[in-house]
Amino acid sequence: MIWTLLPGAVFLADGCLKKKAEEELKENEQIPVCKGHIVLRKCHNRGVAGGGFADSTKKVEILTFFLLSGLWARLGALAGRRKCKAKKLGLALTIGGGMSNWYDRHKRGYVTDYVSFRFGPEKFRRLVFNVSDFCIFFGHGGAGRPGPGDRQRLYRDGGPSG
Repeated sequence: MIWTLLPGAVFLADGCLKKKAEEELKENEQIPVCKGHIVLRKCHNRGVAGGGFADSTKKVEILTFFLLSGLWARLGALAGRRKCKAKKLGLALTIGGGMSNWYDRHKRGYVTDYVSFRFGPEKFRRLVFNVSDFCIFFGHGGAGRPGPGDRQRLYRDGGPSG
């Protein structure tokens, strides 16, 4: 049950943060927080992470819809399994983040990003994120991790090639 509620919670939480960023942050305004290591700023991203495919917004929207449908199906398939908590958590976070960004792209034609970091390589410093991006990133790591017994099944069944 929690695995079907978590995507909705991510969707709603990031939706509220995006709305606040839209209402309270001005274009090109940067508000340093956490001793300047984190910066709040509003960015409208028409493409995917890093601004790629900005000229293909509708294609990205459609592809995202189908990817999310597949992730929901995978989460449903795992619903009755007790030993797949990391996978379920990863899928739920990825779905919630993906739904929030898909909804923005569908309704507005862009995704609202609002968090940057002022540490690390220069390329990283230029990126702007939202909570959904973090959920997708960390969720993807959890969904891809093998669960208990996966390694044994893999080798028992003849390895990755069959």
